[in-house]
Amino acid sequence: MLDLQGETLRLFLALRLYRPVWSGALLLGVGLHGRALALASRAAGAAGLFLEADAMLLRQAQREGCSTFTVTALGEAIRILKNEVRQGRAIAVALRQDPSDAMAELLHRGVQPQALAFSRPATEPEAARAAMLQQRGAVALAGLGLAGGPEAIDLPAVLQPALDRGWSVHTDTAATAQQRRQRDAELLAAAGSTHAFGDSLAALSAEWLRVAPSLLPRALDRWYLQPRTLTMIRCTESPEERVCS
Repeated sequence: MLDLQGETLRLFLALRLYRPVWSGALLLGVGLHGRALALASRAAGAAGLFLEADAMLLRQAQREGCSTFTVTALGEAIRILKNEVRQGRAIAVALRQDPSDAMAELLHRGVQPQALAFSRPATEPEAARAAMLQQRGAVALAGLGLAGGPEAIDLPAVLQPALDRGWSVHTDTAATAQQRRQRDAELLAAAGSTHAFGDSLAALSAEWLRVAPSLLPRALDRWYLQPRTLTMIRCTESPEERVCS
Protein backbone atom coordinates (compact mmCIF):
# COMPACT_ATOMS: atom_id res chain seq x y z
CA MET A 1 0.00 0.00 0.00
CA LEU A 2 1.36 3.41 -0.93
CA ASP A 3 1.99 5.93 1.82
CA LEU A 4 2.01 9.70 1.36
CA GLN A 5 5.51 9.70 -0.16
CA GLY A 6 4.71 6.89 -2.57
CA GLU A 7 1.55 8.67 -3.72
CA THR A 8 3.52 11.90 -4.07
CA LEU A 9 6.20 10.25 -6.22
CA ARG A 10 3.65 8.78 -8.63
CA LEU A 11 1.75 12.06 -8.90
CA PHE A 12 4.99 13.99 -9.44
CA LEU A 13 6.00 11.66 -12.28
CA ALA A 14 2.56 11.84 -13.90
CA LEU A 15 2.42 15.64 -13.63
CA ARG A 16 5.84 16.06 -15.21
CA LEU A 17 5.19 13.51 -17.94
CA TYR A 18 1.92 15.23 -18.82
CA ARG A 19 3.37 18.73 -18.66
CA PRO A 20 7.19 18.94 -18.62
CA VAL A 21 7.30 22.54 -17.34
CA TRP A 22 5.06 23.66 -14.47
CA SER A 23 7.09 26.70 -13.50
CA GLY A 24 4.82 29.74 -13.70
CA ALA A 25 1.65 27.61 -13.84
CA LEU A 26 -1.18 27.77 -11.30
CA LEU A 27 -2.69 24.47 -10.14
CA LEU A 28 -5.99 24.56 -8.22
CA GLY A 29 -6.62 21.72 -5.76
CA VAL A 30 -10.05 21.27 -4.22
CA GLY A 31 -9.97 19.51 -0.87
CA LEU A 32 -7.04 18.24 1.20
CA HIS A 33 -8.39 14.76 1.91
CA GLY A 34 -5.46 13.47 -0.13
CA ARG A 35 -2.46 15.71 0.46
CA ALA A 36 -0.04 14.11 -2.00
CA LEU A 37 -1.05 16.54 -4.76
CA ALA A 38 0.11 19.52 -2.70
CA LEU A 39 3.56 17.94 -2.31
CA ALA A 40 3.72 16.66 -5.88
CA SER A 41 2.79 20.03 -7.37
CA ARG A 42 5.63 21.67 -5.44
CA ALA A 43 8.06 18.96 -6.56
CA ALA A 44 6.92 19.52 -10.15
CA GLY A 45 7.50 23.28 -9.86
CA ALA A 46 3.90 24.55 -9.86
CA ALA A 47 2.27 27.25 -7.78
CA GLY A 48 -0.65 25.52 -6.07
CA LEU A 49 -3.77 26.89 -4.41
CA PHE A 50 -5.58 24.31 -2.26
CA LEU A 51 -9.12 24.98 -1.07
CA GLU A 52 -10.28 23.36 2.17
CA ALA A 53 -12.87 24.33 4.81
CA ASP A 54 -11.93 21.64 7.36
CA ALA A 55 -9.54 23.09 9.95
CA MET A 56 -8.34 19.64 11.02
CA LEU A 57 -7.29 18.71 7.48
CA LEU A 58 -5.55 22.06 7.11
CA ARG A 59 -3.59 21.53 10.34
CA GLN A 60 -2.60 18.04 9.25
CA ALA A 61 -1.42 19.35 5.89
CA GLN A 62 0.63 22.01 7.66
CA ARG A 63 2.21 19.42 10.01
CA GLU A 64 3.13 17.17 7.09
CA GLY A 65 4.72 20.04 5.20
CA CYS A 66 2.17 19.81 2.39
CA SER A 67 1.33 23.51 2.48
CA THR A 68 3.82 26.37 2.48
CA PHE A 69 1.29 28.86 3.84
CA THR A 70 -2.26 28.62 5.22
CA VAL A 71 -4.44 31.72 4.84
CA THR A 72 -8.08 32.60 5.44
CA ALA A 73 -8.72 35.12 2.67
CA LEU A 74 -8.54 34.55 -1.07
CA GLY A 75 -7.08 38.01 -1.64
CA GLU A 76 -4.12 37.14 0.57
CA ALA A 77 -3.63 33.83 -1.24
CA ILE A 78 -3.67 35.58 -4.62
CA ARG A 79 -1.09 38.14 -3.48
CA ILE A 80 1.27 35.35 -2.41
CA LEU A 81 0.70 33.28 -5.53
CA LYS A 82 0.98 36.17 -7.98
CA ASN A 83 4.56 36.85 -6.96
CA GLU A 84 5.55 33.17 -7.03
CA VAL A 85 3.91 32.60 -10.42
CA ARG A 86 5.68 35.65 -11.83
CA GLN A 87 9.04 34.35 -10.61
CA GLY A 88 8.31 30.75 -11.58
CA ARG A 89 8.74 29.41 -8.06
CA ALA A 90 6.98 26.39 -6.56
CA ILE A 91 4.63 26.97 -3.63
CA ALA A 92 1.52 25.43 -2.07
CA VAL A 93 -0.93 27.86 -0.46
CA ALA A 94 -3.83 26.41 1.52
CA LEU A 95 -6.96 28.55 1.81
CA ARG A 96 -9.40 27.93 4.65
CA GLN A 97 -12.66 28.69 2.92
CA ASP A 98 -15.62 26.84 1.49
CA PRO A 99 -14.25 25.57 -1.86
CA SER A 100 -17.41 26.38 -3.79
CA ASP A 101 -17.39 29.97 -2.54
CA ALA A 102 -13.67 30.31 -3.26
CA MET A 103 -14.11 28.98 -6.80
CA ALA A 104 -16.93 31.46 -7.41
CA GLU A 105 -14.65 34.29 -6.25
CA LEU A 106 -11.82 33.05 -8.46
CA LEU A 107 -14.17 33.16 -11.45
CA HIS A 108 -15.36 36.65 -10.50
CA ARG A 109 -11.78 37.92 -10.14
CA GLY A 110 -10.72 36.32 -13.41
CA VAL A 111 -8.05 34.17 -11.77
CA GLN A 112 -7.46 31.29 -14.17
CA PRO A 113 -5.59 28.13 -13.15
CA GLN A 114 -3.88 26.05 -15.80
CA ALA A 115 -4.97 22.82 -14.08
CA LEU A 116 -7.44 21.74 -11.41
CA ALA A 117 -8.02 18.56 -9.41
CA PHE A 118 -10.32 17.26 -6.68
CA SER A 119 -9.02 15.12 -3.83
CA ARG A 120 -12.59 13.94 -3.16
CA PRO A 121 -15.84 13.88 -5.18
CA ALA A 122 -17.02 17.35 -6.15
CA THR A 123 -20.27 18.79 -4.87
CA GLU A 124 -22.77 19.95 -7.48
CA PRO A 125 -21.84 23.67 -7.11
CA GLU A 126 -18.12 22.81 -7.22
CA ALA A 127 -18.58 20.71 -10.35
CA ALA A 128 -20.43 23.57 -12.05
CA ARG A 129 -17.68 26.05 -11.22
CA ALA A 130 -14.98 23.60 -12.24
CA ALA A 131 -16.73 23.26 -15.61
CA MET A 132 -16.59 27.02 -16.03
CA LEU A 133 -12.87 27.05 -15.25
CA GLN A 134 -12.39 24.26 -17.80
CA GLN A 135 -14.29 26.27 -20.39
CA ARG A 136 -11.81 29.07 -19.77
CA GLY A 137 -8.86 26.76 -20.37
CA ALA A 138 -8.14 24.82 -17.17
CA VAL A 139 -7.26 21.15 -17.58
CA ALA A 140 -8.84 18.73 -15.10
CA LEU A 141 -6.64 15.96 -13.66
CA ALA A 142 -7.90 12.60 -12.39
CA GLY A 143 -6.58 9.31 -11.06
CA LEU A 144 -3.74 8.41 -8.67
CA GLY A 145 -5.90 9.46 -5.73
CA LEU A 146 -7.65 12.33 -7.52
CA ALA A 147 -11.40 12.21 -8.15
CA GLY A 148 -12.47 11.93 -11.75
CA GLY A 149 -14.59 14.33 -13.75
CA PRO A 150 -15.72 15.09 -17.29
CA GLU A 151 -12.94 15.51 -19.82
CA ALA A 152 -10.26 14.95 -17.18
CA ILE A 153 -6.73 13.84 -18.01
CA ASP A 154 -6.27 10.26 -16.80
CA LEU A 155 -2.94 10.45 -14.96
CA PRO A 156 -2.47 6.65 -14.63
CA ALA A 157 -2.72 6.45 -18.42
CA VAL A 158 0.03 9.07 -18.63
CA LEU A 159 2.30 7.31 -16.13
CA GLN A 160 1.88 3.60 -16.85
CA PRO A 161 3.34 3.52 -20.39
CA ALA A 162 6.52 5.11 -19.05
CA LEU A 163 6.77 2.58 -16.22
CA ASP A 164 6.12 -0.24 -18.68
CA ARG A 165 9.32 0.67 -20.52
CA GLY A 166 11.28 -1.03 -17.74
CA TRP A 167 11.04 1.14 -14.60
CA SER A 168 9.84 0.22 -11.14
CA VAL A 169 9.30 1.96 -7.81
CA HIS A 170 11.40 0.93 -4.80
CA THR A 171 11.63 1.90 -1.13
CA ASP A 172 14.85 2.40 0.81
CA THR A 173 14.68 2.70 4.62
CA ALA A 174 17.31 4.29 6.85
CA ALA A 175 17.67 3.85 10.60
CA THR A 176 18.63 7.46 11.37
CA ALA A 177 18.40 10.91 9.80
CA GLN A 178 22.17 10.88 9.20
CA GLN A 179 21.96 7.54 7.42
CA ARG A 180 19.02 8.85 5.39
CA ARG A 181 21.15 11.77 4.14
CA GLN A 182 23.97 9.38 3.23
CA ARG A 183 21.63 6.98 1.45
CA ASP A 184 19.96 9.85 -0.43
CA ALA A 185 23.36 10.93 -1.71
CA GLU A 186 24.09 7.34 -2.84
CA LEU A 187 20.73 7.00 -4.57
CA LEU A 188 21.18 10.33 -6.35
CA ALA A 189 24.66 9.39 -7.51
CA ALA A 190 23.32 6.09 -8.86
CA ALA A 191 20.45 7.88 -10.58
CA GLY A 192 22.96 9.79 -12.68
CA SER A 193 23.92 6.56 -14.42
CA THR A 194 20.35 6.00 -15.61
CA HIS A 195 20.61 8.93 -18.04
CA ALA A 196 22.29 6.49 -20.41
CA PHE A 197 18.89 4.83 -20.85
CA GLY A 198 17.74 7.89 -22.80
CA ASP A 199 14.27 7.66 -21.20
CA SER A 200 12.04 10.51 -20.08
CA LEU A 201 11.93 9.00 -16.59
CA ALA A 202 15.72 9.04 -16.19
CA ALA A 203 15.97 12.76 -15.55
CA LEU A 204 12.78 12.74 -13.48
CA SER A 205 14.13 10.00 -11.19
CA ALA A 206 17.18 12.14 -10.41
CA GLU A 207 15.09 15.28 -10.02
CA TRP A 208 12.82 13.53 -7.52
CA LEU A 209 15.82 12.44 -5.44
CA ARG A 210 17.04 16.05 -5.38
CA VAL A 211 13.75 17.53 -4.15
CA ALA A 212 12.43 14.71 -1.92
CA PRO A 213 14.75 15.35 1.09
CA SER A 214 13.57 18.96 1.43
CA LEU A 215 9.98 18.07 0.61
CA LEU A 216 9.85 15.30 3.24
CA PRO A 217 12.65 16.19 5.67
CA ARG A 218 11.56 13.86 8.52
CA ALA A 219 11.05 10.75 6.42
CA LEU A 220 13.43 7.84 6.99
CA ASP A 221 11.95 6.02 4.00
CA ARG A 222 12.78 7.10 0.48
CA TRP A 223 10.57 6.04 -2.40
CA TYR A 224 12.45 6.22 -5.68
CA LEU A 225 12.40 5.08 -9.29
CA GLN A 226 14.91 2.81 -10.97
CA PRO A 227 15.27 0.84 -14.23
CA ARG A 228 14.59 -2.83 -13.55
CA THR A 229 17.66 -3.79 -15.57
CA LEU A 230 20.01 -1.72 -13.40
CA THR A 231 21.93 -3.47 -10.63
CA MET A 232 21.11 -2.08 -7.20
CA ILE A 233 23.69 0.04 -5.37
CA ARG A 234 24.20 -2.49 -2.58
CA CYS A 235 22.35 -5.06 -0.50
CA THR A 236 21.73 -3.86 3.02
CA GLU A 237 22.29 -6.04 6.04
CA SER A 238 19.54 -4.20 7.88
CA PRO A 239 16.24 -6.11 8.00
CA GLU A 240 14.41 -2.76 8.06
CA GLU A 241 15.31 -1.99 4.46
CA ARG A 242 12.76 -3.36 2.08
CA VAL A 243 14.91 -3.78 -1.03
CA CYS A 244 18.49 -4.40 -1.96
CA SER A 245 19.73 -1.00 -3.01
